[in-house]
Amino acid sequence: MKTLVLYESKFGNTKRVAEMIGMQLLAEGPVRVTTIESYKPQFLGGVDLLLVGGPTQGHGATPEMRQFLTTLRFQAGGIRALAFDTRLNGPIWLCGSAARDIENELREAGFDVIAPAASFLVTLARRPELHDGELRRAADWARRNADEVRGEQLLAV
Repeated sequence: MKTLVLYESKFGNTKRVAEMIGMQLLAEGPVRVTTIESYKPQFLGGVDLLLVGGPTQGHGATPEMRQFLTTLRFQAGGIRALAFDTRLNGPIWLCGSAARDIENELREAGFDVIAPAASFLVTLARRPELHDGELRRAADWARRNADEVRGEQLLAV
């Protein structure tokens, strides 16, 4: 299984989550983890699973992420996808969720979103930090969803 993990990170937390996801999925096949700024359309070639994540700011995805997601239109080609974010711990109606925005845009672009968006929680501090256990939770989330993709691929053979 070939995987592409694209992320935006403001304080390094989303980068840490993206890198953990990438490390977890290496056992499944080739993985590329890169920023949305470094993305090139050819990166999607042969990809079985796309993961896109960013920080939650202003109750949703950043303007940069929203702009980036428009570049993915017409590139989906049936690729399975997942969305994730980093956000404060609290109700989504209060804290917002970039992952929900990302997930909606991926669906609109024609990607096959295979599971609900995931949020990994950060502290409320001048410089937010991931809560204890969030990287492990990200690894588990990635593994569970990769198992589903692999299972679907085996059934298709």
